[in-house]
Amino acid sequence: MKKLGMFLLIGLMLAGCGGGDQKKMGQEYKFSKTNVKDENRIGNNMNYGDFGYMRHMSGDKVKTGNAVPYLNRQKLADMISDMVLQLPNIKDVGTLVTDEEVLIGYKTTNKDRNAAADQVKMTGFSVVPRYYHVYVSDEKGMIDKIEQYQSLNNDTEQIEGIMDQLILQMKKAPQGKKWNYGENENGEMNGETNSMRGQMEGK
Repeated sequence: MKKLGMFLLIGLMLAGCGGGDQKKMGQEYKFSKTNVKDENRIGNNMNYGDFGYMRHMSGDKVKTGNAVPYLNRQKLADMISDMVLQLPNIKDVGTLVTDEEVLIGYKTTNKDRNAAADQVKMTGFSVVPRYYHVYVSDEKGMIDKIEQYQSLNNDTEQIEGIMDQLILQMKKAPQGKKWNYGENENGEMNGETNSMRGQMEGK
């Protein structure tokens, strides 16, 4: 009985510690919330939680005309900036999210620029869909430059050329390690470079 009592006491202590750690984590990491239930509510069922889940089985009637899930780029930019700012030696960060690119300007005190760039870039990749490309730069004035592009959109005249010019400037700074064997540092597949960008880079 004494052993059973000790096991129960230890179990209660561990459970208490776990709850305290979770509470501490919640206070320490105050990220901006991209809440799926707010952006992609299906009907008005208030039983939906913060997770997204849907099950389909063979034989189910296929729904047609479903809208593409809404991706809130403003909230993504907010979340990425919050997360990058919590990396070691990062003092300032500005993030621009387009329909397929993440551009992150930042200031760092890390003397290893390539290591800092890799951390910042991987943070961006961890948030956005896999088809996105991520570009980073710690060059002086880059945060302010990126900020000037926030009012543009896909309907802006010559938007691809404008973005290509900005990306070329950003790629003068370290971009971190290559993503994998078939993709470069920014997540671009071999041969995926935009025509203008490729010409200017001599590819």
